[in-house]
Amino acid sequence: MYRRTRLHPLFVVEKINSLLSSLRPPVAKRIPFEESYFGIKRVDEYRWLEDSKDPDVNAYIEAENSYAKQMMKPTKTLQRRLITEMRQKLITTRLMPPLKTVVNGYEFYSRNSKRGLVYYRRKREPGATETVLFDSRYIANTGKRVRSILLSPDTNMLSYLLEEDGTEIGSLYFKDLTTNKILQTDELQGVFNFVWSANNKYVYYTMTDEQLRPCRVYVHRIGSGQSDDVLIYNEKKESAFVDITLTKDKKLITIHSSTLSSSEVHIFDAYHSMSDGPPALQLIEPRKSDLEYYVDHHDDCLYILTNANGAKNFKLTRARQPHTSERFWEDLIVMNKNERIQDIDIFRKFITIYAKRDGLPVIQCYDFRTSEIHEVKLPMRYCTISPGNNLDHNTDIVQFHCTSPLTLQSTLEYNMETRVLNIIRSHPIHRFNPTWYDCYRVYAKGSDGTEIPITLIHKKGLKLDGRNPLLLRTYGAYGSPTEPDFQIEHLPLVERDWIIALAHVRGGGELGHVWYENGRAMKKKNTFIDIITVAEYLIRSGYSSKSRMTAIGASAGGLALGSVLNARPDLFRAVILRVPFLDPLSSMLNPSIPLTRLEYDEWGNPKESEAAYRYIESYAPYDNIPYHLTTPNNVTTTGNAQKTTYPAPSILVTAGMRDQRVAYWQPLKWVARVTLVLVMANWVKSKS
Repeated sequence: MYRRTRLHPLFVVEKINSLLSSLRPPVAKRIPFEESYFGIKRVDEYRWLEDSKDPDVNAYIEAENSYAKQMMKPTKTLQRRLITEMRQKLITTRLMPPLKTVVNGYEFYSRNSKRGLVYYRRKREPGATETVLFDSRYIANTGKRVRSILLSPDTNMLSYLLEEDGTEIGSLYFKDLTTNKILQTDELQGVFNFVWSANNKYVYYTMTDEQLRPCRVYVHRIGSGQSDDVLIYNEKKESAFVDITLTKDKKLITIHSSTLSSSEVHIFDAYHSMSDGPPALQLIEPRKSDLEYYVDHHDDCLYILTNANGAKNFKLTRARQPHTSERFWEDLIVMNKNERIQDIDIFRKFITIYAKRDGLPVIQCYDFRTSEIHEVKLPMRYCTISPGNNLDHNTDIVQFHCTSPLTLQSTLEYNMETRVLNIIRSHPIHRFNPTWYDCYRVYAKGSDGTEIPITLIHKKGLKLDGRNPLLLRTYGAYGSPTEPDFQIEHLPLVERDWIIALAHVRGGGELGHVWYENGRAMKKKNTFIDIITVAEYLIRSGYSSKSRMTAIGASAGGLALGSVLNARPDLFRAVILRVPFLDPLSSMLNPSIPLTRLEYDEWGNPKESEAAYRYIESYAPYDNIPYHLTTPNNVTTTGNAQKTTYPAPSILVTAGMRDQRVAYWQPLKWVARVTLVLVMANWVKSKS
């Protein structure tokens, strides 16, 4: 047995609060910037912080970083202890078998090293030796990372895309596996995504515009320079982004142009030769508002996953070529009201359907020969399922991954013909027994009758007396669910009698498309209402208390928590905001900011709609900071009575200077304004 030092569960908060009287936070200068929309005046005194080239901006960032280091200094010992514990839990006591893909008589697989993945190939015959295809250890210190690796269909060429960290675009390289040499003339710059042609002669790739929007598709002939590449598609719609895929049977290449609420797909022959000129693109169905669809191919039929004709949670349809427009789509698989299709994988004899039922994962298999559908019995109920590496179109075996809040990712293979499920690789957690913990779901009922699911993880037999520290995790945007997956940072908490609560609020996709729609655009406030409802339920039910509850949110989840902090700063003892989107109004008012136009479907367009402007302004965290904040320990006296007013939790905010999704100034401006409010409210006092 090993010993763990017992620590006060809110040790960090207590230590930081003790520094408040001695440390002075940096206070940014104010330069009022005034603008008016629809007759509404808006003053932004920290607009100047949006200029990353301003030396004063960098000086302020350095001052904030220095202040954060000083505030966290008393917790260094705790930080080191927690890091050590988490690393120990990931120690493997046995060699994990590599996941293999068999193509053209070769096994392809990868192994983890301390500095990255190493990719191998070995001929499938007795005594064959393995060959290193790519070793990511050699780029570990270059600031680059592997974004994508693809083999050519004949497996004679390896292509790999290396991106600069945080940029999402990179350089594409080609390695001839017959000579083991890099093709120097074929290096492609500025690539976002790519696929091989079925004849191994070409690569089709996407590039972004100045708004970081992938919108152009080029074709590159192997053996030529990038200057010879030909543009075959250019998406002019400013709110649409483009992706390119090769169908599972390698017959067609699809160009998928989508907004957050619409799709348009073109297809062309994956064997097309550029000696005949650019490929002829066939449009499946013109873009329509609120029509989304995705295309795959099998036996001269298109299989189309779509929300057409009111199928908000999607259905699978089929169209027989050449008749591919919507009026020819025949329903093949229609889900129940409480189910949503998330993805499909098409094989020669089967279709694998990845779905959710009542917010929980489901895998179904459709048999082309009998039209029968059967369901895979999953190893656990509260888990996250994702497709594996299923490159072989002719196999009866589908591979998928499974993880849960209490288990690391396992890889499973299911034989759709024999209906046998096997675990082919699992990762035990060192010095952690998942059977000592409970993982279950409860529901918090809102004032409008909406029941919000909450996934809870804690020790078995834990007394629910309101004295337990609790971490609430949430997101609630873009239809993306807060998945019950594995987070290594949760283990030291649950071992110390913390409770982890996953709030599946509206705006996420846990309960289908309507759940998402009811938490976006002009219904966005439902997300914040749900978080408050969940927090109050957890307090009322004895899971925790205001003085012991903490929360964490990232990106749009940070926006949600920021809005909740403005409305109910008393609910939490401490909050972590990771790259939070805290000033949505400034971003949505500036279409020159990368990706802004793509976001109008999610938040609304306040530049053209007064209703959207007023609505976003009414909840934007940056625009609604309450001006009467105090520390949790600061008490105001009225007569003989004492009461706490607007208690502010301890808050940790992070940002990234190279983040392509949330600009650094989003959290920076919010921190500057909150700091000013707290200084003016005498929360933080400088030394006399």
